[in-house]
Amino acid sequence: MGKSGVLNGTNTRPWVILLAVIWAALGLPAVGAETQEGRISLHRSPVNGDRFSMEFRDADVKDVLRAIGQERRLNLVVRDDISGKLTLSFQQVTLAEAFEAILKMENLVKVQEGAITRVIPSPFTDGEGQLVTKMVAIQFATAKELSEPIKGLLSKKGSLSADARTNTLIVRDVPESVERIAEIIKQLDSKTPQVMIEARIVEANTNFSREFGIQWGGLRTTQSGNLLTTIHGGATKQKSTDTFADALTGGIGLSGGPFAVNLPASVGEGRGGAFAISFGNLANTLGLDFQLSALEDRGQIKILSSPRILTLSNKEAKISSGTEIFVPNTTIVTGVSGGAGGGGGSTTSGVTTINAKLELTVTPHVTSDGQILLHVKTDKRDPDYTRSVQNLPPLNTRSSETDLLVQDGATIVIGGIYTKNESVAQNGLPWLSKIPVIGWLFKKQVTVDNQTELLVFITTTIYQGV
Repeated sequence: MGKSGVLNGTNTRPWVILLAVIWAALGLPAVGAETQEGRISLHRSPVNGDRFSMEFRDADVKDVLRAIGQERRLNLVVRDDISGKLTLSFQQVTLAEAFEAILKMENLVKVQEGAITRVIPSPFTDGEGQLVTKMVAIQFATAKELSEPIKGLLSKKGSLSADARTNTLIVRDVPESVERIAEIIKQLDSKTPQVMIEARIVEANTNFSREFGIQWGGLRTTQSGNLLTTIHGGATKQKSTDTFADALTGGIGLSGGPFAVNLPASVGEGRGGAFAISFGNLANTLGLDFQLSALEDRGQIKILSSPRILTLSNKEAKISSGTEIFVPNTTIVTGVSGGAGGGGGSTTSGVTTINAKLELTVTPHVTSDGQILLHVKTDKRDPDYTRSVQNLPPLNTRSSETDLLVQDGATIVIGGIYTKNESVAQNGLPWLSKIPVIGWLFKKQVTVDNQTELLVFITTTIYQGV
């Protein structure tokens, strides 16, 4: 194949090549020739001799490379396993630009060995030979956090990995994408402001209870001949030979007779009081016991909790304080012999922990105008030992969760719970306790009024420390 402006495939006739040489020597534009293998046409620009217009139509890749190589006076060797057809059109390009474009398009590389240029298939996959790798050190964020949004910016051939030890992102992509991604990472890796969160949890409890109780009874003994009659409150004996009787109501008055009505208030040492009156005769055949007891209990409790924590913007922070209650795990073992007969036993295999704590969980976000967007959750769990079941206290739980926007340094109330429990209970004898006025001799009344108020205050401050 000569240095003509018109170059054909391997089956080009000699007279066509001779015509092409003469045509090029005269400096005239070349005309392409059709062959069975396709069409290869190179037109040198009449104005700029370094520029060519080229058209390849269903031409063999090896023929196109050889044609351009001869025009550039290259000692070109094209490997035999390179195959494929090529169809394209170039306007006003240099031979070097066309040669490099075809290599990239066909995933080929050139190897320069002295004066000889070899063209071989690229050892990389299609387009991988043009990829570059860049390591970007992360200062304020973590490489793993930034990797998620950056993955969407990669091209189809790009890849991204994070090195946790050095907090570095490794970006591999085409040069244009790598530079763009590196600039975006620099903008995202900015210094994060810190926020001081202070919560004040105020709980006020008011307890009130009042009890009125009554106890009365007595005895009346009469004798007529051999008949002895005694009237008193209900009593029983275990055996007829017993000297003493047990009162069915659980109490005996000063007269010695069991109470007929025994409904006292829950009085005792340090709790409430009672007033008693007894009547009787010297012969101790007539007696009356009457006791009135009353109890009023009133209390006020105010609990103030003030947890505070410093955290980064957009980072969840949690602080807790309280008590851990240990509950033993009991395993019941059956079939254990004990004495003459079989029996059962129990062993303790471990403990379970119940948390009775105050917990504050907060996630702040500092906006561009200096305000703070908060997601706050508070949980307060207190054990109530006054209502324990098998020595395990129940937990009084109060919680709140909300999202709000707060000014820097401002205090805001995020929750208030007001609870009021009122109850009136009566214990007494059926029917008799319903009689107006007289019914008080046959009943006991308990009045309870408990009030609980819970307020949660949040103060946020953007921390200006270095």
